[in-house]
Formats: sequence, C-alpha cells, structure tokens
Amino acid sequence: MFQRYTEKARRVIFFSRYEASQYGAHEIDCEHILLGLVREARNIVTWTPGLTADAVRRKVDEYLPHLSSVPTTVDMPLSPDARETLKFAEQEADRLGHKHIGTEHLLLGLLGANDSFSAKLLREGGADPAAIREQLVGETQPTNPQSFQRASFYERGFRTLSAEVVEIHGAAWNVDYIRDAIKLAHAYNWHWHKATWKPRDIVIHREDGTFSFELKLAGTDPEHFELVSSGWKKDHCFVCHWELFESNDEHGTGYTNGHDWLCTECYERFWQDPGFFASAYSEIT
Repeated sequence: MFQRYTEKARRVIFFSRYEASQYGAHEIDCEHILLGLVREARNIVTWTPGLTADAVRRKVDEYLPHLSSVPTTVDMPLSPDARETLKFAEQEADRLGHKHIGTEHLLLGLLGANDSFSAKLLREGGADPAAIREQLVGETQPTNPQSFQRASFYERGFRTLSAEVVEIHGAAWNVDYIRDAIKLAHAYNWHWHKATWKPRDIVIHREDGTFSFELKLAGTDPEHFELVSSGWKKDHCFVCHWELFESNDEHGTGYTNGHDWLCTECYERFWQDPGFFASAYSEIT
C-alpha cells in the first residue's frame, strides 16, 4: 500500500500507529495521522500560520478520549476516515503529477476529509489547499496530465503511466517504484531464502477483531485473544504486490526473510541482480 511513500511519509504512518496506541484506540484515525505528521515534519505547520506544532498536539489531546494504552504488538487497522485520507493523499499526488507521496500530500489528504476534526483544525489554522497545491505544482509536471485523471492509484493496481516501465507478471510498472522497493528490500531485509508459502496462525482480539502474529497473546490473555489456526491466508510480494498463497503454481513459492515475501520473479530478476535497472534490458523502455 505504501510503495510510493517517501521515507518521511512512511514514518508518519509509523508514528500514527504509535499515537493511536498511546490513546488506547483500536484503529488509526485522522487525528493520529495529524499527530504523526507534526511529529515527523514539524515544519508542516508553515502551511498553518495560525497553529504551532505544540498547539496542534494540545488541541488534538483535548479532543481525543484517553483510554488505557494498547500494546504495540497488536496490529491496528486504519479507520474508514483514515483510509479515505490516504486515498485523498494519493489522488493529490496524481493530480500534481508527483511520482512520490510525501508529507505534503498527507497534509492535503487530511484537508480533503472535510468532516474530520483534523481538517477543521487545520483550516482554522489557516491551511489553504489551493495555496498548497499552487506552491507544489511547479515541482514536477506530469508527462500527460490527462493520464492521472483516468484512474486513481488504487484502480491502477499500484501501476503508473510512465515512459519508463518494466513488466512483471504481465503488468507494466513504473521503474522508479520497483527500484525503490528493491532498494528497501536490500536495506532492511538481510536474509532471504526460497520457501513454500503456507498459512500462518494468528490471534484475533475477541472484541474488535484486530489481529496479531504475536501468538503468545492467546496464552497470556485468553480472555481477550483467540488463537486462529491457519488464519493468515495469503501474503503479497513486497515489490509488485503479487499474491502468495497455498498453491501448486507460481503463487505458492517465493522468497522470505521470515516476515516479508518476494515473488520469484522480483527476487530473481531484481533483488539478485541490483544492476538490472542500469542495463539495457528490453523490458525497460
């Protein structure tokens, strides 16, 4: 989901999850994303002349209920409003013709959720979406502006319309996204080995349905957590999002580091050959 995100934008999502856990929430909401944004990019308040980073935190703190903190080992989903915010951020990046999604797009995404407390707070602080877009529009112009209006990032299945593409499993992908994902796979995942994909056990929170791979929770807190044997039915390639599941065909085998997975095509073409993108392969035009 976050292939286009810059490192700073990824950290915003990480901090959002942390903020949600501190407030005892069971899902990440817009206000947690806003707190993650000002934590990671305090200069974002230059777009809100009537607010400081400390004022944002104080006002959000007054607005959100305070419950017992949630362990960081429990996986936490995005709320519907938060998912809409991230979708708005992607649409803003497409609209501006930007290949990446950064903190500025997340800010515009928050402003797009008009009914949320975060959007109202930002607007009261002087944030003007039109002015932000006007300043950002000159950074990168799309090769074909109309192409970004034909389909959202979700609808294109993480693909983009670009002059420089590479084909994976019969689908065209923007080379920049694939190159960045392979770079991350090299940087943060040091041990990959070929394996047959098998379903994994998970634990489910009995009340809200959130899940975790921390199986010990079912033993230490059986009142709240239930072990579900083979409850995790599929994974996705870290690079191209190819589905991996229990199967006798190419969907059933990949490379894993114990947490993430790479499909055999991405691993053998790109990860094993980091010079791929620098060579004159016919797949790249």
